[in-house]
Order: sequence, then structure tokens, then C-alpha cells
Amino acid sequence: MSAALRAILPQRKSETPSTASTVASSSSPDVGGATETLQVPCDLYGLFVAEPLQLNVRIDGYVIFFLEMIRTVFFLAVNFGIQLMYVTRIHKINRQNEGAQCEPRKAYLQLVCIFVFATSIFKELRNCTDFLDLLIRCPVRESDGYVRVGVGGGCDGKHGAVLHSECEPPSSSFRDRLFKLARLYRCEQKDHLWSLGSMTGLWKLVCVIFVALPRIVLCLLLLKVASGFIARSTEESMVIDTVAALFISDIGTFMFHAFTTNSVKNNLRRMPPVEFTSNNCARLLSFFLVNFVLPIITVGLSVAMVWYLRSHCGPDQDFTSALRSSWDSSDILAVAVFTS
Repeated sequence: MSAALRAILPQRKSETPSTASTVASSSSPDVGGATETLQVPCDLYGLFVAEPLQLNVRIDGYVIFFLEMIRTVFFLAVNFGIQLMYVTRIHKINRQNEGAQCEPRKAYLQLVCIFVFATSIFKELRNCTDFLDLLIRCPVRESDGYVRVGVGGGCDGKHGAVLHSECEPPSSSFRDRLFKLARLYRCEQKDHLWSLGSMTGLWKLVCVIFVALPRIVLCLLLLKVASGFIARSTEESMVIDTVAALFISDIGTFMFHAFTTNSVKNNLRRMPPVEFTSNNCARLLSFFLVNFVLPIITVGLSVAMVWYLRSHCGPDQDFTSALRSSWDSSDILAVAVFTS
């Protein structure tokens, strides 16, 4: 009984985790850093990282555990497989349509469409790097070893990814009731929240190798082959082909919203973020990179792509010649003239 009382009394004096972190941060000396957060994305990739850590075989059962694991891996594999199929097929079409990019009047439209597509890909690449940064910065519970999938992420052991414990066996003694009260004080949560608290080194490595890195590689491959595909399209279909290429990187998002329950979506949105301290050097680097370097790289990449694709054309169809010959102010003036 004394052990049970000792388990309760320290908890009465302590604060909640959020309050304790606030007190610790206020009492610690200011070292010139700023706290930033990385949120688990509410998409197929965030689901692959977070849901297996919430599964509890004692609550969800082995059937739900294996079905959810198979479902998560299956949808991720289908997403990457479809994107890879699009990349290989578009590359084959590019080889068949070699020379179609040499039409002189398409130069400005090629430049604009490739710039729009490159901007979308760089947005996706920023999401990829944020996701990779989240995995790297996520703390690991070293005391639990490397295997923790299937034991749940809640502090009270009464919650799984799908089901929750609705009833408790009656306590056999007053001491058991005191220990139960101590666990409730430690948890101190009215609503169960998903978290990355049970992250292990092995699961982090799996997510980096099979999710984060393939996602970055597919984005770069898509940027290469789809830019050539857009440049080789006819003038009439180039805008439509640009919009179609933008949807390839969003296939996983479509699958997630179509085949995921609202309960799981809400749990992902409510997950506490990973906090880290950023110094002034990192913030200054991010400021210049996002606001200045990335726009310059995007414009330069678009110009370089069109120039490279037209370098295989004839002497009067190269990039500079095509820009001079395709400029016609009458096309712009015709937009403002509302005549039949």
C-alpha cells in the first residue's frame, strides 16, 4: 500500500506534460534559439509512419493488426508502383516523339508550362524534405529496443489504432485501485491522441528507406521525364498535359482520402508535432533558400530544360532563335479585343 501511495503522491505535485515542458522552457536560460515544429502529414505517408505505432494487439486483436499492416504497406506499394509506371511510360513516349519539341512557336509556352510544373514539383520536394526531417528529429525510446510495433502508443495501454478498451476487470484489492488511479494521473488525457512516442530506431529506418527516399527519387524522375513530355506536346494540348502531369505526384493523396476513415484522418490531424530548437544560422539559411534561391533555381531549371531539349533541333530552331521567332505582340493584343 505504501508503494501505491508513493506512486500517487509525486503525480499530485507534478504538472501535465505540456505544463512541465512550459515550466522547463521558461526556467531554462535563453540561448538565442527558437522552437519550431514539424507536423505529421495527414496523407498516405504520414499514415504509414504513425498508424503501426498505434496498433495494440491486446485491444485491436491480431486480425485488425495484420489487416491494417497489410493495407498500409499495400497502398504505399500501389502508390509508388503507379507513379513508377507513369514515369517509365512517359519516358517511352518521349523517345517516340523525339523532335516534336522543335516547333518555333512553342518556345514561350514550353517555358511557362515547364516552369509551372517545376514549381509544383519543388513544392512536393519541400514536403518530402520536411517529412524526412520529421523522421530524423523524432525521438526514439531506446529503453524499448527496436521492436515496438503492436503494443500501442498510449500511455495507459487501453487504446489501439482502431478499437478502445470499453470495460475493465474489477479490481481485486484496494492496492490495485490505487495503482489504477496512479496510472490515470500519469496519463491525464481525456481524449486519446495518437503520438510518435513509441517510435523505435528500426521503424524509423524502415520509414526513411521505404518511404522518404523513394518519394524524393520519384519526384526527381518525374521532373525529368514530365518536362520532356510537356515540351514535346502539341501547342493545343500542352496546357492540358501540364495539368495532367501535376496529378501524378498526388495519387497517394487521392488514395488516402478515398480509402481512409474519418476517425483515422482526425487522429492524424490531432497528433502532437515534433518540436526542435532552431538557431539564427538555420533560420537565416532557410530564409534565403526559400525566398530567393529556390525561385532562381526554378526559373533557371525551366530555361535550361527548354534550352537542352531544343539543342538537338536545327540551327533555326534552337532556344534563342525560337524565342525571337515566336514572339508576336498581336497574340497578346488579341486577348483584349472582344470580337467574334
